[in-house]
Amino acid sequence: MVTNNTCKYCNKTFVRHNSLVVHLCEPKRRWRDKDDKGDRLGFNAYLKFYNYTQSSTKVRTQMDFIKSPYYKAFVKFGRYCVDIKAIAVDKFIEFLIKNNTKLDYWTSDSLYSVHLGTLLKTENPIDALMRALKQSITWAEENDTNSNDMLRSGNVNVIYDYIIKGRISPWVLYNCSSGVEFLSTLYPNQITSIWKIINAKTWNKKFKDYPTDAEYIKKMLNEAGW
Repeated sequence: MVTNNTCKYCNKTFVRHNSLVVHLCEPKRRWRDKDDKGDRLGFNAYLKFYNYTQSSTKVRTQMDFIKSPYYKAFVKFGRYCVDIKAIAVDKFIEFLIKNNTKLDYWTSDSLYSVHLGTLLKTENPIDALMRALKQSITWAEENDTNSNDMLRSGNVNVIYDYIIKGRISPWVLYNCSSGVEFLSTLYPNQITSIWKIINAKTWNKKFKDYPTDAEYIKKMLNEAGW
């Protein structure tokens, strides 16, 4: 029987109201954590997955997610995205779904790398530019310096990591003097390890195919002092 002392999350009934107040069942804990960034990303992934794979028109709610047997897997994915500071998470989710990737493998670094490689070649150049500028502001605040000096005076390993993780795109690296100078400082083994991302032949062709975009990015970076 449902009473005022019944938990609305698990339907357990208590004799005392105070017992209900301090009670923390798993569904209640999940509801409490629903606004955490990783949990929100997990819920978004859950919605996208069902919208794409199910023909049902039912609108799935937060409570449906909390009670889902796949809750932990989706939240694990969401927290993974937070941990690696994944970019374009929605597109990453679409990539995983369209490739029929099993949910257990959604947190695979190798799959994220494949997604990133495709994304950097196909995204809107303005998105690449804005992401790099945003990253430079964060870097400048952390180092108490000017954001436009990131590629000139930033720690090589830090900048290298930004490239690996897609925060600095070849759209930026090849279209500003500080980016070209930075690439010239890398050792051959470092160049080799990021060649799939910065392949000069691939990007030179793209700049020739989209000259207006390339010139715009170059102009913006030049005016910003990069």
